[in-house]
Amino acid sequence: MMNINRRLAVFAFIAWLFTATATSYAEIDEFKQINIDLTDKADAEAKATWSEPDKITISPAGLGWDGEGDASRDGWIQTKPIALGLSWRPTQGIYTRVSIHPLPQEVALANGQKWIPDSGALYVRYSPDLKHWSSWQVLQRSEPQSTAEKKNPGRHFSGEIRVPYRDQDEYRRLVSDYSRMDVPWKSDEEAAVKWIVARDPEFFAKQIPFIGYAQLMFEGAFRGGLRIQSFKADIFYGMSGLHVPPKDESVYQTRDVPWRYEDAKRQTSIPETTQGKDARPSP
Repeated sequence: MMNINRRLAVFAFIAWLFTATATSYAEIDEFKQINIDLTDKADAEAKATWSEPDKITISPAGLGWDGEGDASRDGWIQTKPIALGLSWRPTQGIYTRVSIHPLPQEVALANGQKWIPDSGALYVRYSPDLKHWSSWQVLQRSEPQSTAEKKNPGRHFSGEIRVPYRDQDEYRRLVSDYSRMDVPWKSDEEAAVKWIVARDPEFFAKQIPFIGYAQLMFEGAFRGGLRIQSFKADIFYGMSGLHVPPKDESVYQTRDVPWRYEDAKRQTSIPETTQGKDARPSP
C-alpha cells in the first residue's frame, strides 16, 4: 500500500494540473520503432555502435567476422539513444520487444558433435538528459508472436521497464512547485527540468525520475562466419494527457516532438559492458 507521504506527493502532483483551466486527454499513447539493417553500413552506423569495429564489421551478409564457425568473439551491439515521450512530458514506463535475425545456427565441432550457440541477452537503460543513466535491465526471452515472426525465425526479447515511484517523488514535488509560479506554461516539464537543474545541477545524479531516452544493448557471442543481419525494436509507452494549456497556445505547434532536453555538459556515452574479447574456440 502506498505510504502517506507518497500518497500526498501524488495528490500534490495531480493538484498542480488544476491550477488553471485544464485541457484533458485521458491518455497519450505512443509507439516508436527502430529498424537497423546490419547489412547496410551507413544505416547501421547511423543507428548503433558495436564492439571491436576493426574486427567485427559490416558486409552484405551482416555484422560479424569471417573466422571459423567453431570460434567466437564476445561482443555487443548498442543502439544510439532513442528519444521518447513528448518535449513537454516524458514517460515513466515503457514496454519493448526486440527481434534479432537470424537465429544462431547449429555449429559442428571438431570432434563431430553439434552445438547450438546461446541466443545472447538484451538489456535496456534510460536517461532524463543523455548524461545520467539507469543501470542496464535485462529483458526476458520471448517466443515468436505474430505470423511474420513464426515464418521468419529469430531471437526475441521483451519486457516492461518502469521508474520506481520512490524515484519520482522529489521530481513531482518540484514540478508542482514550478507550476505555482508565473510561467508561460505550467505543464511544460522541459522548462521545469531546466529550472530544477539550475537550482541543483546534480539533481539527476541523485535520482532518475522519468524516461526521456532509452538505449538497447544486445550482448552475446559472435560466431565466426555467422553474421547478424537485422535488429528491430518496438517500444510502446504512454503519458497522462491532463495538463494546463500554455498562455500562448501557438507553442503547441512546435512541441509535439519527443523529449529533447540534454545536459549541456554531457560527455559521449561509453557502453557500460564487457569489451569484446579475442576469438576463442567453442567449448
